[in-house]
Amino acid sequence: MHYLRSILFDAAVVVLTVVVALSMPFMALFNASSATVRAVSQVWANGIMFLMKYVVGLDYRVEGREHVPDGPCIIACNHQSLWETAALCAMFPDASIVAKKELRKLPLVGWFLERYPMILVDRSAGRQALRQMVDEARRAVGEGRKVLLFPQGTRQAIDDPVTFQSAGISALYTNLEVPVVPAACNSGLFWGKKTLMMHSGTITLSFLPPIAPGLPRKEFQEKMERAIAEEAGRLLTVSEAKVR
Repeated sequence: MHYLRSILFDAAVVVLTVVVALSMPFMALFNASSATVRAVSQVWANGIMFLMKYVVGLDYRVEGREHVPDGPCIIACNHQSLWETAALCAMFPDASIVAKKELRKLPLVGWFLERYPMILVDRSAGRQALRQMVDEARRAVGEGRKVLLFPQGTRQAIDDPVTFQSAGISALYTNLEVPVVPAACNSGLFWGKKTLMMHSGTITLSFLPPIAPGLPRKEFQEKMERAIAEEAGRLLTVSEAKVR
């Protein structure tokens, strides 16, 4: 049954993506604003969440939503599957996600990412990439938007050690002077890193108390990494996070 549901979900996502993509020529023709592109992208993100719930039977719950300020901030979440990308986009429709530049090459997706705009980083560019990321994130914050990123750098399986690539998040923290909200989820229990198979159940997404700006870089890194790793571990062991 899980296999069949996953196949139906994938087919429905293709249909949804094609339908949303039909708007692209019109938006390009009329030079649609970033706000318009984000609004159309929300149709896709919320559609994904709808399909997960009603086709796969994969729902979610949120803990600690009160820790996320109304204004600009940085949300740093662990990364176990594609679920948290869609979920965070749906929850924070005006936010910019820090993502790898290679995504720009994807048909249709790349067009939307550039005009959202997302913060697309060339990981091979070193310090130049960090400067670009900080500049684009500063622009997003100046517009009153949130910045989302996954400080692990890539998806990690639930049985892998939690490791971080903290240069990016630390650069944002020290330059933007906005709070960082650590977050953790257990999506990998239901949607593994190397498989399209999805399981029904309830994912938990937990937002933790924000880290105020002003800490020394090293102290911030240790505090953020510890908070995410400990919460991710807790979510993997809670009794309600069982795959059905």
